[in-house]
Amino acid sequence: MGLDQESALALKPVINVAAICSSLCKASYNRGLIRSAIDLTKRSVDGMAVEYVDISPLPMLNTDLEIDEKYPPAVEVFRQKILQSDCFLFASPEYNYSVTAPLKNAID
Repeated sequence: MGLDQESALALKPVINVAAICSSLCKASYNRGLIRSAIDLTKRSVDGMAVEYVDISPLPMLNTDLEIDEKYPPAVEVFRQKILQSDCFLFASPEYNYSVTAPLKNAID
């Protein structure tokens, strides 16, 4: 591989994917699917990075927790990971014809 090809590969943009599991169970099948997606992309997909973003520490939506336009630390960490992502991978069981409450809370 020549120097120009190596330079082109080094400059190849990376797609940052935030992977969110809406089930809070550690042994969730959906969480396992995310682990598999992370493993597959590391081993065989160039130009893509999948990062698991944990929603379990997020408090329930409560605007009283926003003080002087600042969010609680767990919310701010989550917000920054979302802002740094190019796209999202949701793994969610169906719950009452919709998504689970923790995912709905995180989206809100």
